[in-house]
Amino acid sequence: MAERPSSVSLPRVGDGARARRRLRLRADDKLAAMLVPSMALGEAGRVEVPSREAVALDEPVIVEIGLGALLDEVELEGRVVELRARDGGLAPLVVIAIDPRHGAQLSYLEGVLRGERPPTARAHRRIAVDVPVRWQCGELKQLSRARDLSRGGAFVLAHLQPPVGAAVTLEFEATRTAPILRLGAVVSWIQRSGHEAGFGVRFVVRTREEADHVQRLLRAHEG
Repeated sequence: MAERPSSVSLPRVGDGARARRRLRLRADDKLAAMLVPSMALGEAGRVEVPSREAVALDEPVIVEIGLGALLDEVELEGRVVELRARDGGLAPLVVIAIDPRHGAQLSYLEGVLRGERPPTARAHRRIAVDVPVRWQCGELKQLSRARDLSRGGAFVLAHLQPPVGAAVTLEFEATRTAPILRLGAVVSWIQRSGHEAGFGVRFVVRTREEADHVQRLLRAHEG
């Protein structure tokens, strides 16, 4: 079985002390070593991660697992049920019990890790594009280009990438059939190397009008 990493981060994502912690992992052999069966009623399974973060018992954690750039992430809600010290200066183990509502997602993930089933492709079909886009994350502002689009998100070329989970604002130029589109998004994955370095985002569409504008933008570039 693969060894766990020496330590992982459990940052709070959001504003204020009540913001939930989010654990981001990749679907690989290291994750397979972290998944353990449930030890009590009312949980779908457990994730044991080494971390030096000062977390508390019963603290809620969202476990986000990336399966690849063209695949949907898996999100599991859980709570810290144990903090287990280890000898030799190793980081303590934070034991997270997964909510039983996510039993199906956990079974799907375990099947992928064992090679028993392929991961599911993204819910939204993406189209290849080369369109200008302005994006902003905090004080960082850039004019770049989008390399793909879908109803759910996009991939933006950038050598300076915001961190995963960061909120960004995107602005796509108007076309003959689509107005200027300005909407919020969340960074969901990062590609740091190669000519296509950049980041993928998930759109945060809040109104029917924004959804209609996204659809018009897609239609304008599908041809």
